[in-house]
Amino acid sequence: MKDLPIKLLLACSSGLISTSNYALAENVVDTIIVTANRRPQPLSQVGSSVSVLTADDLERNQQSFVLDALEGIPGVAISQNGSFGGTASVSLRGAGGDRTVLLIDGVQLNDVSSTGGAYNFGTLDTYNIERIEVLRGPQSTLYGSDAIGGVINIITKTGGDGFGGKMFVEGGSFNTQRGGANIYGGDEKLGFNLSASGFNTGGISAADENDGNTEKDGLKSYNFNGKLTSQLSENFRLEALSRYSDNSGKFDSFGPTDGNNISNTDEFSGTVRGYLDLVGGRFTNTISGEYSDINRQNLTNDVQTFEAQGERINLDYLGVFTVDQDWTVTGGLQHEQTKSKTASEEKFSINSVFGELAFTGVEGLVFTSGVRYDDHETFGGKTTFRVTGSYEFAETGTRLIANWGEGFKAPSIFQLTFFCCGQTGPNIDLKPERATGYEIGFEQSIMDDHILLNATYFHLKVKDAIDFDFSLGYVNINNTRSEGFELGVQAEVINTVRFNGSYTYTDAKNLADNSQLIREPKHRVSGSLAWSPTDQISTSVNVVHNGAEKQSSFSPVQTLDAWTRVDIRASYELVKDLRTS
Repeated sequence: MKDLPIKLLLACSSGLISTSNYALAENVVDTIIVTANRRPQPLSQVGSSVSVLTADDLERNQQSFVLDALEGIPGVAISQNGSFGGTASVSLRGAGGDRTVLLIDGVQLNDVSSTGGAYNFGTLDTYNIERIEVLRGPQSTLYGSDAIGGVINIITKTGGDGFGGKMFVEGGSFNTQRGGANIYGGDEKLGFNLSASGFNTGGISAADENDGNTEKDGLKSYNFNGKLTSQLSENFRLEALSRYSDNSGKFDSFGPTDGNNISNTDEFSGTVRGYLDLVGGRFTNTISGEYSDINRQNLTNDVQTFEAQGERINLDYLGVFTVDQDWTVTGGLQHEQTKSKTASEEKFSINSVFGELAFTGVEGLVFTSGVRYDDHETFGGKTTFRVTGSYEFAETGTRLIANWGEGFKAPSIFQLTFFCCGQTGPNIDLKPERATGYEIGFEQSIMDDHILLNATYFHLKVKDAIDFDFSLGYVNINNTRSEGFELGVQAEVINTVRFNGSYTYTDAKNLADNSQLIREPKHRVSGSLAWSPTDQISTSVNVVHNGAEKQSSFSPVQTLDAWTRVDIRASYELVKDLRTS
């Protein structure tokens, strides 16, 4: 039996949030990922911008929420209402939160009952996460509707040989407690990992105390995850996964005087997958059945004022055939059915077929081309294409990447069914959003891979973008465009000192009137310096600067001023597996 370590963390800072450290430069190029082309690949062979956060990165920075871990990634913009647990969206490269797909262990969790189908990242816990992969740019060819801005894929931990476990407890300001535990184990035939975590805080209030607001908006959040793997034969294995999250948080009224407002949200997802290897492992086949639902409810003085329920069913087949050492073919079929019970009794479905061809026959070169056809029961068929390329110069360690892709996003159920303000019904002429985007970039490793530099230019245009008009309801505005560049550096200065930094410039506009898109800052800077002088001592300083951003498109236009946050962390291991921070 393996040891069962117990870790006690006493966080005495003014908050339990910080930005992320990335993997070291010499490890980044060898990281194995799965999101980019839906098959395991070295990061160095992907012709797209991908950032990877490992379990070590998350633990090193003591980040309680995924939202905090994402803040240091290039191209990411975060918008959150209120304090702990407030509704939060993640936008990639100015595309908006409703054009970002969230996957946990391959299961899409975007909220089909929300206004645009975005996922609320406000309470997503980091505990038991193996890694987070952020893929930027249009990804509809392999990931379907909603993936115009990109994909965030979270992979949880899997059971290993023998038996083991872990638990932790944290406490901090604002009457905050956090804890979690997991057990894992198995053998070559059967493996499992079960985890539970919780976050409880008295919170703070964002409402102005000068208006008589003295209450604090607390949060209670509990998460449970389970993963079971079974190798039934040499060529066939099964995997079953489940996740449940229960959250209850107070939030501020529209004001000026706050009230007794509570938001309750529970999420559930479950999936069963079968993996079959044929032709000596050259032909891998994956069949998945996935289900997820989200239920949201708001109460004011214990009286329900809002309710939303949404569910998604996804049936998926994915096949990857390695023709020879130069060619790989990926193809699949997908059936997706969504329903928002509180908006409409109608179910909406999309049937899709997709394929991708990859060529690696020239040393240093990776080229892929893909196509997808979506048949939406309301809007008919839509075909999207994507091509990517990557070339590495062996002599200099320079890697060039370039890609071009299309995106397609059907209107959400809410947008198809909602009307108000004197309208007689929803807009029956609403059309899907269509997008094209491209990027060109390079990576350069220097000083024996101790420093990794990268720079990328990106451009994304969305046609028939959907927006709300008080007189017309949800309508297609002309076009939106976001373009800019990302700069990054990752360095191991010496064995005990690591530095990571990034800068993103995003010019996101509504081309109808050349106005800035809401909640999309033009400038965003992040930096992290970690120093571990001994095995027992670990310290880090993290800085995030967010430029000014437009908060609404209605008159009078409101702007959030630029802000900067600095997080300082230090920890000391008293004895083995017992650490104080």
